[in-house]
Amino acid sequence: MWMNLYNFTHNSLGMHFWELPALLAGVITLVELVVHSHKQKKREKKFDEERTERLETMQKEAVGDAATVNG
Repeated sequence: MWMNLYNFTHNSLGMHFWELPALLAGVITLVELVVHSHKQKKREKKFDEERTERLETMQKEAVGDAATVNG
């Protein structure tokens, strides 16, 4: 059975027996990398938005506290 598969891939497809699993592993790795990068960019964007909101809130509170102390 393995010899038939070897002969088929080597003679019909013109590649070595191990190239098909290696190609499949490479494609899966590439897809994982693309998906991870996309999700990471979304997480960073959400984090930046939340950070900006928190900084604005802190600045408003600081300005309000300074106004009550000086006033």
